[in-house]
Order: sequence, then C-alpha cells, then structure tokens
Amino acid sequence: MATVTFLPTGKCATAASGTKILAAALRNGVDIRYGCSACQCGTCGISITNAPRVSPMGEDERALLTRLGLSTEGSVRLACQCRVLEDDVTVDLSFQQTYSP
Repeated sequence: MATVTFLPTGKCATAASGTKILAAALRNGVDIRYGCSACQCGTCGISITNAPRVSPMGEDERALLTRLGLSTEGSVRLACQCRVLEDDVTVDLSFQQTYSP
C-alpha cells in the first residue's frame, strides 16, 4: 500500500499498487476536477511532485498531453491514467487551476 498526498489540502489516501490517482481521490473524498475518466478530455491533469513513483506514461496519455500543449516529461499526468506504484506519491491539484483543457 502507498500513501497518496493531495496538495494543497494535505489530505492523504491509502491506495494499493495499480490504483489510478483519480480512483484514490474519489474514494477518499478529494475534490479533483475530471471529465471522461478515459483519456479523452484532459480535464484531470495533475502535477506529480515525485514522478518516478507512478506508472510510466502510455502513448494515449502522451498524445493527449501533447495536443493540450502540456509537458510530457512526467511531472504532468492525467489522473485517470496515472497509477500508484509501491511508493508514496504527492499530487498537486492546484495545477488544475493553471490550465483549461
């Protein structure tokens, strides 16, 4: 199990390896912006402060982030695609206020 810390509130959620960040947020009452939940809209963009601790980015996610003009180097991810691994991870949801998909 890993702990996902959501900034700026500091709320924490426990998640099993393989859990999507979006699912961890919703199960724990974290206010997160999202739309389709299927890598089609980009609404659930988040900032990951320790990117190596989450699943690698897939081609669909990379393509959508590119189309939205967002970074594809790993610090910006889609919560509907990004999965928790074994380590704790910190997610900055204030990033969602900086762009409009």
